[in-house]
Amino acid sequence: MGSLNGIRSNDFRLKIQGSKIIRSTSLLLLFLCAEWLGMPITQADEARLLRFAMSAESPPSSYERNGEARGIIRDLLEELFVSMPEYQVELLPLPWGRAQLEVANGRLDGFCTFPSDTRKAYARFAAKPMYVWDYGNLVYSRDNARGKMIAQAKSFDDLRNLLFISQESVDWERENVPGFIKRYPVNTPPQMIHMLFRRGAGDFIIMSPEQARYYANQFGYTEQLRSAKVDFIPNSQVEFHIGLRKSLPDVEQVIARIDAAMLDPAFQARREQIINQYRTASIH
Repeated sequence: MGSLNGIRSNDFRLKIQGSKIIRSTSLLLLFLCAEWLGMPITQADEARLLRFAMSAESPPSSYERNGEARGIIRDLLEELFVSMPEYQVELLPLPWGRAQLEVANGRLDGFCTFPSDTRKAYARFAAKPMYVWDYGNLVYSRDNARGKMIAQAKSFDDLRNLLFISQESVDWERENVPGFIKRYPVNTPPQMIHMLFRRGAGDFIIMSPEQARYYANQFGYTEQLRSAKVDFIPNSQVEFHIGLRKSLPDVEQVIARIDAAMLDPAFQARREQIINQYRTASIH
C-alpha cells in the first residue's frame, strides 16, 4: 500500500512538472511570436485600443454623420490599421477645439492634423504625412467668361483684375494671398461655393480639389465645377500627420509601428486610391 501511494505521489509530481513545462513552453512561444510581430507581450493576446479624436465639422477630410466619423482621414486611418491587427482604433467625432483638448489632456490617444509647435508640445507625430491638403487649386465656374484667364494664370499678378471669394477670419488666406487681390468675404466654405456658382459674386475661390468636389456634389454644382492646379500660392501644401499623446506609455513604440506601416507599398497605393475617389467621385 505504501509503495502504491509512492507511485501515485511520483506520478502526481510528474504531472505537475509536465504541466509547468507545457505552460513555460506556451509562454515562450507567446513571447517569441510577440517579438517576431514587433508587439508588446500584452498585445499578443488581444488588440490594443487606440482612441482617436476626429473633427466633426471639416468635410470632406473629417466630419460627423449619424454620430459616426466620416471622411478622408477616417478612411485612411482604417486602411492603415488593417495592416496592424495588434491595434484596434476607435474614431470619435468632436468639435475640433474640444478634440485637441481631449488629446492634450490625455483622455483620447491621438489625432491626425498639422504638427504645429503648439501640438508638438503634447503629441508625438509620425515622420510622414498621412494626407496632404492642397491649397494650390483655383476653383471657378464653367460659366465664367474669365475662366480661361484663371486656367492659364501663372502668378497672382494674372489674377489682379479678378474678384476672389474669400473666407473671413482665415489666417492662411490673409498670410498667403497678396493684399492687392480684391476680395469678396463670406463666412463659411458652403457660402463661398454658393456665391461662386449660384450668385456669380466673384471669379474664383482657393480650395482643395477634394473640398471643392464635395461641396459641388452636395449642392448640385458638379457640372459647373472647374479648377486649375497652380504652383505660385505659398504654403499651399498642408501636411496632416498622425499624432499620439506623449503621455501614452509606449508612444515611441506605437509611432515606430505606424511609421513602418505607412511605408508599405500596398498602403501607399490604397491611400492614393482613397484620395482620388474624393477628388473625382460623388462622395457625400
